[in-house]
Amino acid sequence: MEAARKIDENDHTVYHIKTTGRGPLIETEHFCLWYGSSQALFDVSMDIELGLVTALIGPSGCGKSTLLRSLNRMNDLIDGLRTRGAVRFDGHDIYDRDTDVIGLRKRMGMVFQKPNPFPMSISENVTYPLKVDGIHDKTVLAETVERALQGAALWEEVKDRLKDNALGLSGGQQQRLCIARAIAADPDVLLMDEPCSALDPIATARIEELINELRGRYTIIIVTHNMQQAARVSDNTAFMYLGRLIEYGETTRIFTTPRSAKTEDYVTGRFG
Repeated sequence: MEAARKIDENDHTVYHIKTTGRGPLIETEHFCLWYGSSQALFDVSMDIELGLVTALIGPSGCGKSTLLRSLNRMNDLIDGLRTRGAVRFDGHDIYDRDTDVIGLRKRMGMVFQKPNPFPMSISENVTYPLKVDGIHDKTVLAETVERALQGAALWEEVKDRLKDNALGLSGGQQQRLCIARAIAADPDVLLMDEPCSALDPIATARIEELINELRGRYTIIIVTHNMQQAARVSDNTAFMYLGRLIEYGETTRIFTTPRSAKTEDYVTGRFG
């Protein structure tokens, strides 16, 4: 067996491989984040391209989910949070004082690691974001339910039981329902934090098919610990290690001809 190479943790070189050339929707520039005195992200600079799927990969604790949750400022809910640098969404720095954080989160649908449907009917789960916004027109709500469930590839499976409790769905169906809920308000971005980690292989395959179907309609950013999944579903991949962005570029090149020894060691299974 080939011996693992020693990782140089003091080498902070960042490699940017050519991406597809589409314009960026989200840009991070020298972005740093602290939880109290503990620094979780170090000088992260990257462009997330419009309409594509970007995967964030790396070992546990490397900052993938922290970076993802920084994009819709969900980390604001944690005491002692401090940031430096910029995160620009559609040209506007989301950490500016004048940012409408609620409005920002409406434009970024979030899908979590574990399916989290509300204990209410399937249709009420989908329309919940609209009702929170004060939309109660029955025609609009009904159209939204069908559109979102169609978009999440769930409509044909549940159209005859929309009033049933969502908790009665299978795990994979629950996660697709959460995706439907996320897209009901017609966001620009879908943030997915390891959306398949609690699912079986069949449900995982269905979610991956769905991501491919949603590509182009939404800008999708997915955190995944599964490198094969990243290779299957993403256009661009960012490899993170110890809170730093190590390498970023087209997925095929990250997995076949990485420039960083750290990236090569990770994607070939030498560590992680």
